[in-house]
Amino acid sequence: MHLEIQVALNFVVSHLYNKLPRRRVNLFGEELEKALKIKFQNHWYPDKPMKGSAYRCLKTGQPTDAVLERAALEANLNIADILENLPSEMSVWIDPGEVRMKLIL
Repeated sequence: MHLEIQVALNFVVSHLYNKLPRRRVNLFGEELEKALKIKFQNHWYPDKPMKGSAYRCLKTGQPTDAVLERAALEANLNIADILENLPSEMSVWIDPGEVRMKLIL
C-alpha cells in the first residue's frame, strides 16, 4: 500500500510544484499521504486487487474528493488553489500493485 500511495502522491504533487509554495506543497503531500493510509486501512485486498477499487479512487471535479479537502485544510492551503493547479477532471485509482490515472485537462 505504501508504494502505491507514494506513486499517486508524486503524481498529484508534481502538478503543484512551481505553482504553489514548495513547503506548503510538501506539507499537503504529507497530509494527503496520512489521509489516504487511514482511508485505505481496512480497504486494501492484495489477494483481490480490484475489490474496493472505486473506494480507492482519488478524484477532482464535482464533487471534490473529501481526502483532498482534508489534506488541504491540514496543510493550511485553500482547496481552490490546489484544484486550480490540478487537471480539471482527474481520477487516480490506487490499487494493490497498480496505480492508474485518467485525466481531462
